[in-house]
Amino acid sequence: MQVAVIGGGISGLASAFVLAKAGVDVVLYEKEDSLGGHAKTITIDGVDLDLGFTLFNHATSPNTMEFFDSLGVDMKSSDMSFSVSLDKGQGFEWGTRNGFSSLFAQKKNFLNPYFWQMLREINKFKDDALRYIDELENNPDINRNETLGQFLKSRGYSELFQKSYLIPLCDSVWSCPSERAMSFSAFSVLSFCRNHHLLELFGHPQWLTFRIRSHSYVNKVTGQLQSWGCQIRTSCEVYSVYPADEGCTVVSSDGSQENYSCCVMAVHAPDALRILGNQATLDETRILGAFRYVYSDIFLHRDKNFMPQNTAAWSAWNFLGSTDGKICLTYWLNVLQNNGETGVPFLATLNPDHTPENTLLKWSTSNRVPSVAASKASLELDLIQGKRGIWFCGAYQGYGFQEDGLKAGMITAHGVLGKNCAVLSNPKHMVPSLLEKGARLFVARFFRRYISTGCLILLEEGGTIFTFEGTLRNSPLKTVLRIHNPQFYWKVMTEADLGLADSYINGDFSFVDKDEGLLNLFLIVIANKDLNSSTSKLKQKRGWWSPMFFTASIASAKCFFRHISRKNTLTQARRNVSRHYDLVN
Repeated sequence: MQVAVIGGGISGLASAFVLAKAGVDVVLYEKEDSLGGHAKTITIDGVDLDLGFTLFNHATSPNTMEFFDSLGVDMKSSDMSFSVSLDKGQGFEWGTRNGFSSLFAQKKNFLNPYFWQMLREINKFKDDALRYIDELENNPDINRNETLGQFLKSRGYSELFQKSYLIPLCDSVWSCPSERAMSFSAFSVLSFCRNHHLLELFGHPQWLTFRIRSHSYVNKVTGQLQSWGCQIRTSCEVYSVYPADEGCTVVSSDGSQENYSCCVMAVHAPDALRILGNQATLDETRILGAFRYVYSDIFLHRDKNFMPQNTAAWSAWNFLGSTDGKICLTYWLNVLQNNGETGVPFLATLNPDHTPENTLLKWSTSNRVPSVAASKASLELDLIQGKRGIWFCGAYQGYGFQEDGLKAGMITAHGVLGKNCAVLSNPKHMVPSLLEKGARLFVARFFRRYISTGCLILLEEGGTIFTFEGTLRNSPLKTVLRIHNPQFYWKVMTEADLGLADSYINGDFSFVDKDEGLLNLFLIVIANKDLNSSTSKLKQKRGWWSPMFFTASIASAKCFFRHISRKNTLTQARRNVSRHYDLVN
């Protein structure tokens, strides 16, 4: 079987990856001179900058994270803080980057009843949104045509809340005019906000970005595709696709006209319709035509006038609005991409009312509009998939972001292969008890002191990440533990190495690298034990852990109460037999 994949963005790369890995003969077409779609990297003044597709996390992008882990892509922590600045700081100006100091960047808001009203409505909005989503998800027959504006009006939200919080949030995510946001599908917007932890100001999962920018992942995928024999044709635009006797025919700008068993159209919905032309069926025209996009101009610059007036409010995403309806959004790339200090900041502004000073680059981008019509159409995609040997995938089939594009590409490729695709769902946020939080602090403090060489990463379900990296950076040793149960911290704190072993046996944690993870953990512990012994850094510690009498007393108490709870009564004896013995033998 030979398959044409049209489009080299995240959906096309994912689709080609799955197909080529399965042994399919794949030809990948891309009209630009490089693959990656929105994932583009440039270098300015010696600093690598991504122009798009830079953020992901374990809580909201599980499939993306698994894909990158399989490729060995290096990542580092990022920031997804948000700020709002109205009327150049004359109206409300607040942010979330530095906790309450950013939230109350305008000190007068401590005594402003309207600001406190907005905060109360933010909490109310979260409760209403979760209740609404739960009701619709558990009752599929309920009409999902309610717009965001109707949702807000029926629940009595103030204009202040809308202008100072919700509209800036929607405009920032979907890059659209304020009046258009109110016509969005309430279910789509609220589901997205819930899934991406945007219903609360703080407590978000740890966001990540590429350690050496997005071209690193594109290069790894490209190399893997080529090793599997995939033909990659960049600077080769596809003009048309039409059905043939046994598949379909692809006509491209290089003058070729080739037949394939089937074709995967990994492009925006309007582009897919344009390529199909008059060959598009009524269903394809109706369903794909429901997906609309908003287009934005982006300027890369260093003009601080496009940031909040109060630097305490500066955040990764910065919404600037005015009473006359003019809005723009500025990304603080130094924070988003964790570039460190670069002197004058690198800023990227969408749709400014005038060209910023010190402009370095200009380009355009597009975002799918989460309309009611698009929400309906997404439920009907199966009606057009695989018909006449033509398949469709793209981020528009979800919320319009990279995780959606990756999932769409994977699902479509498995459809071509006639297989089911098991995509990962967003994990639940791990919520430790008060005792477990205390144990987590204890364990984290110990590892910060103990790790002098190598790198140990604790990755909690839900996205929280703890990184312990030694100052001796010449060691290649690294291991990543996935923490599935907060009991891990309590067991390790109270029983040290035995607690670690017990947690592993009980499945409280696992290793990202299933082959070398456990070995690397042992090597890191041993290497640091030797270093700490030689430097007497922790000479008051028992072994590699905490004070002997403290650990021993807690562990002994646990064992005593466990022993008492298993007192060998008749009932307990039966329970012990059922747990530990195979009576068949």
